[in-house]
Amino acid sequence: MDLKIPPNNQNTAPKTGFERIVEFINNLELNHPVAIAEIVDKTGLSWTYVKRILSEKLKDKYDGFNLEKSGNTWITWKDRDKIIKKLDDTCGHLLK
Repeated sequence: MDLKIPPNNQNTAPKTGFERIVEFINNLELNHPVAIAEIVDKTGLSWTYVKRILSEKLKDKYDGFNLEKSGNTWITWKDRDKIIKKLDDTCGHLLK
């Protein structure tokens, strides 16, 4: 039996749910709102998991990411090319 091992194992590791959500959002167009239901359909993750990640991990800890309730649905969009983790040690918090 001929067993082939990929040359770079770190790129073939399965992505976590969090990584799939961030990748999906980074691939969105700027200022293009998307319902959580669409993220669920495209990533194969559960609605409650996606909502929890968006509201608990991304909303407060990442810049360029927005999450709001519109009517009976939650929508998200990005307002920069890629969402980035908020920087803690900057002087920006001193600006008014």
